[in-house]
Amino acid sequence: MKDYKVVGYFNGSVTLDSVTKCIGGYTDIIFSFWVSPEQGVAGAAASAVGNSDIINSVKKAGKKCILAAGGSTYLPEVADLQHAKEYGKALAEYALANGFDGVDLDIENIQMNQQTLQWLAAVTNAIVSVATEKKTTLQISHAPQAPYFHKTEGYAKLEELTAGRIDYYNIQYYNQGSYAYQAYEDFSSMFDIEYLGVSNETSVKSIITQDSPKVPFEKVVIGKPITKDDVGSSNSTGYIPTCALIDILNQAKARKIPFGGVMGWKIDSDIDGAWGETLNECLNGSKA
Repeated sequence: MKDYKVVGYFNGSVTLDSVTKCIGGYTDIIFSFWVSPEQGVAGAAASAVGNSDIINSVKKAGKKCILAAGGSTYLPEVADLQHAKEYGKALAEYALANGFDGVDLDIENIQMNQQTLQWLAAVTNAIVSVATEKKTTLQISHAPQAPYFHKTEGYAKLEELTAGRIDYYNIQYYNQGSYAYQAYEDFSSMFDIEYLGVSNETSVKSIITQDSPKVPFEKVVIGKPITKDDVGSSNSTGYIPTCALIDILNQAKARKIPFGGVMGWKIDSDIDGAWGETLNECLNGSKA
């Protein structure tokens, strides 16, 4: 496969200089977070909205400039589908008004069930409706935690509920627990269907080989912390050094397990852009 994505999130406050000097290897730049219509933007998203030169510089460099929504502080009302439609509509209108190319839904405070799936679908479909009404397009991605792709009422159901309108998934293969495959710290746990004889329904191979609903392999983007500090507390799991990640990705390519690319949380820590450049070179054979 050619043209793997190298996606990265900015989290804290940023400047034009701090952004432009480290985004060379990335294809999609995400600014976190637009929290809700009531709470507005914070962190990197607030910086980008407050300085249009940041957004313009990302787009001029040929990168997708994306607004992330939700985050760890947002508490969605998943029982209220009208609220979901209003949330998606407000997000889309805000993104378009501020020059973003797309939106990324990082909805974290949820339980994965039918009610949540309907809420996520309603938000997504509302975003599409707004873009269609305005005769434009918005790239749409989601950032689910890896265990949300389990086969029973799993995240893949959104492919059906949104008619395939989600462009890709920034899957968080970190901070999910210390049990073998939940830690996602080696090739087997990240890519194989089984790990030490235990079924791993959330590995890349498991996700892309599900019969129904089907998730196209090019939509599966593997998310990892860029540095050890980015994984969170000392008890958190999922961080692996860049060299180990490259080895795992090369194993997947050698075994012809297709996937869509990688995501790094967070570019704030990739001060000189080395992580993005290195991963782009590994996947696409070039540094930019």
